[in-house]
Amino acid sequence: MIMKKKTKKLEEFIDNLNSYIVESPQLRQDTKNKNEQFIQAEIRSLIIRYLEKHFEDLGYADYVAKANKSFYWEGQEGTFGNVRETVFGGRNYPDFIITSPYIIAVEYKKGNTAALVKQVIGQSLMHTMSGQFDYSYVLFQDENADKRIKSSQSNGIETEVLGTLKNNFNIFTYFN
Repeated sequence: MIMKKKTKKLEEFIDNLNSYIVESPQLRQDTKNKNEQFIQAEIRSLIIRYLEKHFEDLGYADYVAKANKSFYWEGQEGTFGNVRETVFGGRNYPDFIITSPYIIAVEYKKGNTAALVKQVIGQSLMHTMSGQFDYSYVLFQDENADKRIKSSQSNGIETEVLGTLKNNFNIFTYFN
């Protein structure tokens, strides 16, 4: 499988999306007592606002409509999520899908174990390797008091893994 080429504009788009989400006062920092779907509902509005700002900056007259037309979330009414091809007998359903200006699968996960990190990375690999999405953006919220998962990203092996995911599989992984 040949991955879609990454451009500086794409990387800025995803980096800015991540910054917009994690720097927002609306992003809940203490996620331990909330289920993942609840946090995802909060993140959904942040992604839509980011897209609105992006399309407004590009000069779209109806940037709100463009943002909403370019965004899909798991479980949303409509057909976009139903047209996925099966991979290993099942369909790939990311938490969110951005369809413009790039086709990006968005995965959110929270927790305190490495197994959850590996799970969300595996999901993202299926998104890009199946060819159904050009890129994948992963946001993992580390619930450990010492933020050991977040701080591990600067370790040698983790840095290599994250670099390989980005460079070879178009998966942009961020920890908060």
